[in-house]
Amino acid sequence: MSILIFEHSDSAGSERLGETLRDYGHRLNVLRLHDGDDVPPDLDNVDGIITCGGPQSAYDDSIAWLAPQMSLLRQARQIDMPIVGLCLGSQILARALGGVVEKLPGGIEFGWHQVTLNALGREDVIHTGIAWTSLQFQHHRDHVSKLPPGGRLLSSSARCKGQAWSHGLRTYGFQYHPEITIETIERWVQEEPEALQEAGITPDQLPQQTERFYPAFARLADRLFESIALFLMPVDRRYQGLVKDLHY
Repeated sequence: MSILIFEHSDSAGSERLGETLRDYGHRLNVLRLHDGDDVPPDLDNVDGIITCGGPQSAYDDSIAWLAPQMSLLRQARQIDMPIVGLCLGSQILARALGGVVEKLPGGIEFGWHQVTLNALGREDVIHTGIAWTSLQFQHHRDHVSKLPPGGRLLSSSARCKGQAWSHGLRTYGFQYHPEITIETIERWVQEEPEALQEAGITPDQLPQQTERFYPAFARLADRLFESIALFLMPVDRRYQGLVKDLHY
């Protein structure tokens, strides 16, 4: 059994979330869909799914792997399998469950932006220990404009309402990027320098902001990922049915 990870770009993997899950005993099965890996036809030997970020649009039906991934996500949700969506992954997950994804009004949200937990988010077990208002790194031009039926909004930023949301007990979407490293940010700027200009950030500002904000951001991300590892994707779920044989 393993956590199935869908990657859609060389520059947007599970990164620190994946590392935390490994530390807690999980095996990861990384599928690079943008490089031609296929979406599995079923959930055999899967005990959780992480769907990562990427430059694609969740409403671009010409993408060959989009429909199969959404189908598998629906299957996983139907059996209450743990699922986490990050940025594009959150949008794909929302659309798979009946939500709506559209262009973000006003263009790109890029860089460090405040994200605020609402009343539901403050009481959410995965967000235990997370500051009610925190600085999170953003990189997206689309957003979840309408949550799936039954979805619960957990946090928002000034420009993007759906920063974090949940569905049932084991499905979570995050529009921001808690998984990234400083190197990720540097790589994104190198690959897409126009993002700074679109966001109104000077080349000098972002490194200064990152040096200032990243340590607190990383501490909160560690708490979030530990909660995911302990409560959303506990490794002992892999041994259901074996417990009576392991403990006697």
